[in-house]
Amino acid sequence: METKKSLRRRISDLKIRLKLYKRRVRNPEFAKRLSSVLKHYITIFLAIMYVYLILLLLLIRAEQASPDASIQTLGQAIWYSITTFTTVGYGDLYPVTTGGRIISSIFLLIGISLLGFFIGFTMEFVVRMRPVITLTMKSDRPWYIFTAKTENAMLFAENLKKVRPNAMIIYASTINDDKNFPDLCVSWTPEALLDRRGSLYDAHLMCTKDNDMDNFLDAVGLADFEVPIICFSSFTPAYHPMNINFFSLDDCTARAFWQQYPVKKNDEEIVIIGFDKAGQMMLDRALELNVVFERQKIRYHVFGDSSEYCRNRKMLGEIVSLNQPSEEMDSVFFHNELWNEDGRLLGSADRIVLCSDSEEENIKILHTIQTFFAIRGNLYIYNSNVRGIATSFGRAENMLTPAYVLHNRLTDMAMCRHEMFRFMVDESIPMWEDLNSLTKDMNYLATDHISMKVRILLGDEAPDKSFDELDPKLLRKAYDVFQNSPEEEKEVFRKIEHTRNMRFYKLHNFTLGDVVDDDKRINMMMRPYEELGDIEKQAIDISWMLLNELASHKEAKRGSKK
Repeated sequence: METKKSLRRRISDLKIRLKLYKRRVRNPEFAKRLSSVLKHYITIFLAIMYVYLILLLLLIRAEQASPDASIQTLGQAIWYSITTFTTVGYGDLYPVTTGGRIISSIFLLIGISLLGFFIGFTMEFVVRMRPVITLTMKSDRPWYIFTAKTENAMLFAENLKKVRPNAMIIYASTINDDKNFPDLCVSWTPEALLDRRGSLYDAHLMCTKDNDMDNFLDAVGLADFEVPIICFSSFTPAYHPMNINFFSLDDCTARAFWQQYPVKKNDEEIVIIGFDKAGQMMLDRALELNVVFERQKIRYHVFGDSSEYCRNRKMLGEIVSLNQPSEEMDSVFFHNELWNEDGRLLGSADRIVLCSDSEEENIKILHTIQTFFAIRGNLYIYNSNVRGIATSFGRAENMLTPAYVLHNRLTDMAMCRHEMFRFMVDESIPMWEDLNSLTKDMNYLATDHISMKVRILLGDEAPDKSFDELDPKLLRKAYDVFQNSPEEEKEVFRKIEHTRNMRFYKLHNFTLGDVVDDDKRINMMMRPYEELGDIEKQAIDISWMLLNELASHKEAKRGSKK
């Protein structure tokens, strides 16, 4: 009982640290800047009015020298100046003295210019003050500050507003040319915007430029503000500030694909055409997540340049059979020939996944397949909007959602798994905030595998959904099946989970060690299942316990919304 309390307290502390400076305060700096802008324009306005008043007094003084003058009072002078400035000229008042006519000539010359100046001055004032006033009035709303107004940024913003309708979407260092654009574009930098907000409560930074490295540098440079930062980048350093979360569209797509379209039999034959960045990620996540059956023998056929992929994964041959069929383990065949040379393979495949980085290339391949080849399996096409012809996946508008980009529940469950592992195995293992990115990713994948675990336990009753979309009742039911299974069946489940862990570690070139050291890439769990100690075997159950933890997490979230 004491361990459970400590675990909850530990996770609570970690979540608090992820949301630093959350306090609702008024921003005195904001008010100060607003006052400064107002003073600037008021000074200009007063200077103009001063010159205008002097001209009026001179006009009255000049006209009072003549008894026939129609402009004798300040009111008459003002009326005359207005009709002159606006070029109306009713003729009811006019100067009769030489001095008055000279001053009147000045009014005539500067009238149109001065009127244009006032109109321009007013419009500029409104344009410059609009964002200041808007941000001041809405400082209590959640702010999402984007570093660039890119297509991906706008897609995410659109999806975000469906979940958080009151969110303020702000594009920093951006000039808006579209008057109908619904969100706020300002010339201020993200740093200036955070200074203007004052309180960092419910403020978020989104590094969304088109270049991965630019986003990484922006995120690191802004990390001192200690607000949650989402960095759109496939480049993730080993260690980085805890308030930065990295989002890769290719990685997220690959993880979601194998959850939504899971393998259904232990000898499925899968063809992957296109082995650029997206294709390599697709195979990595397939090997790490598609561990569902005991002694499964899934066959992956890869078409594309695999030389660098194989050079980096030194231990790939230890987790799959390379270029040879096997009855004991999965196989990966790297084909050097063109994808359309083997019509028999295309015809026998259970699924064909087109995942070139180029949408145009994927569509060309799809057209060729449908024109010249008879296939029986399912066709999937990456990042394309074709409908009915093949199953499209990885469309940016479907992946750039709060659930995928912010991945709050994924992080919560990954943290939970790691903390449970520390308490059960060895508390000297680094805490979550001290882990490197690779080990965090291993915990993320363990969470992603929940949907596969439900399928292992419930069979065809399990829906084809990601872990985050599973109903709590279904999760409870699957967990009860695990808890009530005979010990020999539990051993099978543990072996499956151990195999999945080993695949991750070996894909990233970890080796066996006496301790856990992520920097040296050694791990004490990297032994055959039969050689693990009793505590280590029990620790494997933690990943199955996540079924129950996720159900509790979802029920708690639902309860808080009521």
